[in-house]
Amino acid sequence: MVSAKNLGKRGQNAGVVFVGIIVVIVLVIIFLPYISADLGIFSTAGTPPPVTQGVVVSSVGYTSSVSPNTQFDVSFTISNNIDGKGATSIDLCMDNLGLFTIASSPNQPSSGPQECVDIPTLFAGGSVLEVFRLASPTNGEYENIPYTQEIGYYINYSYAASASQSLEFASEQAYSSRNYPVPSFSSYGNTAGPVSIETSAQLPAVYGTAAEVSLGLDNVGTGIVLGPVDINITMNSSEINMTQGLPGFTSHQYANGTVRFSGSLSVGQGTTTATLPIALSSKEDSALSAGNIPYFLSNMQVSISYSYLENGFFRVALKVESYTTS
Repeated sequence: MVSAKNLGKRGQNAGVVFVGIIVVIVLVIIFLPYISADLGIFSTAGTPPPVTQGVVVSSVGYTSSVSPNTQFDVSFTISNNIDGKGATSIDLCMDNLGLFTIASSPNQPSSGPQECVDIPTLFAGGSVLEVFRLASPTNGEYENIPYTQEIGYYINYSYAASASQSLEFASEQAYSSRNYPVPSFSSYGNTAGPVSIETSAQLPAVYGTAAEVSLGLDNVGTGIVLGPVDINITMNSSEINMTQGLPGFTSHQYANGTVRFSGSLSVGQGTTTATLPIALSSKEDSALSAGNIPYFLSNMQVSISYSYLENGFFRVALKVESYTTS
């Protein structure tokens, strides 16, 4: 006959075992992502680029070694730079599947699985998870010999950035005596995407002359710019204006005095530059000179929009089946 005391001890022992099992399960969940690649269970593709260049595939989760005639998931985490701007028209696509096929895709339409998934928008600092399910071939399709496929993927999206350049003009007397402040350069998202905006000017410009502003667009990302970069340059035309337009650019004057110059430039792997001659409006120049005002500050804004493409890949190996004879 079992005493109540022994039953209590057994209950305590069972409780300890239960707690131990829970602890083991928690530890496995925590450390599995770090050891699973070595076990051939699950891998994360490469070291992702820093989320400082707009939208990136920040991680790829996949099975690094699969058996023939099976299905497995590939998960993509898409992230947008928290210091950037909202991205639109994001397409994530799988490529170079080799012997593998897509069994199901995110938001799969009635027509069946698709190689691409459309993400309409992604706000700055946001992330989204998209999962494709792939199917491996039968061992007969690859003759049961070791086979590894570099499965590819690419992402393209629309992005925007902007920057503001301070401009300073000074009288001859103030320029000669250096009686003027140092103008500041302030930017808003100019390095938040893969195409950075760089502006500079030798300031101040003397009343009656133009300030030569250098505008540079640089592809600092790891992908390519799809098509030209659309540019808008705006300023207060009652204060300053561009004395010579850029080739192919058009201008539009608003009722509040703002003028906008619109056009596009091609950006390759290097830096694309343009020179903007900016001068005081004739009315502002006359008023400053007549009033013997030592210096005058104004601003111009540059905004760009473009489409960008980045790609990557990960390796998946097919296991070989063993055959035995009796």
